[in-house]
Amino acid sequence: MPMLHVMERSQLSIETLPNEIVIQILGSFSTRSLLPLAAVCRRFHGLVGRVHYARLVRASRMQDHEVILECYHPSEKLSAPSLSCEYLGTDGLSEAADDANLGVLHTLYARFRPYLSYENYRPRSRWQTGVQAGSALDPATRMPSHEVSLESGELFSQLCTGANLAKVGPRRGLFSSNANVADGVIRVWRDWLQREAADTAARQQQQRAGSNLDDPSILWINSSKVVGLRFRVVEDESAPAPILVGPDDEPPVSYSLEYQELFVRADWLLLSFENSEAQQATQAGSVYLTGSGGAPRQPCNAFLQYSIPSTPRFQTMFTALVT
Repeated sequence: MPMLHVMERSQLSIETLPNEIVIQILGSFSTRSLLPLAAVCRRFHGLVGRVHYARLVRASRMQDHEVILECYHPSEKLSAPSLSCEYLGTDGLSEAADDANLGVLHTLYARFRPYLSYENYRPRSRWQTGVQAGSALDPATRMPSHEVSLESGELFSQLCTGANLAKVGPRRGLFSSNANVADGVIRVWRDWLQREAADTAARQQQQRAGSNLDDPSILWINSSKVVGLRFRVVEDESAPAPILVGPDDEPPVSYSLEYQELFVRADWLLLSFENSEAQQATQAGSVYLTGSGGAPRQPCNAFLQYSIPSTPRFQTMFTALVT
């Protein structure tokens, strides 16, 4: 009898465990540690996909969290307001529920609509002045835009862009956590501006919609296409015509870039969500103050120091699985 008992115990392995128990075990791993386990075997690949899908659904609810967008010319770093982002949905997320294929899940993007919130409102030369926080603003005023001007011979302009996931704090303008999603520099080329302005005029002011990631109106902050911005480009015809322009010189131009949508890869949004939760656990009682542009800054609790993971650390994780 003891020998039989030993043999029965020796036959027990993880292959004999039901899927429900394995999923419960996998659920204890963070996403950073979970995704590499998909390469163990075909069974693990499917179970990891189910756990990852459930986490993407949870992160997509954006419970008590808000995406903050910073996009400014380097010369406007101290004056440009940050933008709040309204969650519009994650296209393809509900359709991926049947098989929870990791290859499909890695291609999903969450869509947001950037807008100028009341607490981040700052009177600028092209906006009304004397507006108080909480007062009624014209909807068109809350739809942000960015003016791009190129001098003669100038080929492109640059926009410093960063997206952060912040946990809403106890008061307006305070955040209990702040996790960086991604940041980088967008180059806005002269020929792109010309094409998009002509396309806007041809569409007769119609807005594009959907998540066609090959849409030329989307500018990505890096080659991995983690975060992208869709703009509607309108040429500023009121700009004065140049007095002297050579035959081979390109004239100075001015355009208005109207923010349409912000795209964030769902995997990276989930990582930022988990990073935000980790900050709340390690920094209980700390709050983040909004900076000069309205974006969350370092916690005001001087005794608690926290280093927000940088973009390269996220890139290391997804080198083999995502990109």
